Amino acid sequence: MAEEIPKQGKAGVVVNEGSDFKIEVQMVDVPEPKDDELLVRLNCTGLCMSDVHFMMNDWALPPMSAFGVRCAGHEGAGVVVKVGKAVKGWNVGDRAGIKPLSDVCHNCEECWNGRENYCAGGVYTGLMSAGTYQQYLTSPAIYTSRIPDGVEDAVAGPIM
Repeated sequence: MAEEIPKQGKAGVVVNEGSDFKIEVQMVDVPEPKDDELLVRLNCTGLCMSDVHFMMNDWALPPMSAFGVRCAGHEGAGVVVKVGKAVKGWNVGDRAGIKPLSDVCHNCEECWNGRENYCAGGVYTGLMSAGTYQQYLTSPAIYTSRIPDGVEDAVAGPIM
């Protein structure tokens, strides 16, 4: 039986991005998955020091806000609640993990040689695309990891 998906969910939204940032719990719209995406109801997220740097905006990167991102986080675990029209091999109810990369160029030497994390065109979750500090998040199916039975979300989320 499919679970009812609310119109809004809770999110840890970064306020006052910079050295004196804070995170406020706010209600945000639940996104609709694109054809190649999954909608995941997150049960757990990790907190990584890189998230703190993204929120502090103290690295030589454009700020989260430059990408329209309000929620940090790049390691999460949850359950698929909706599947995009073109997605194959995923079903509602499957356990899913959100990873630090949500896309790459697929056309550079790094991507061709299995080193996608070095792709200059990488799209980083929680910096360039919405992060895991929220209840519902879309994720490209190709960049979503399956979480095996027996692995708790509190363990799977932070190791994504």
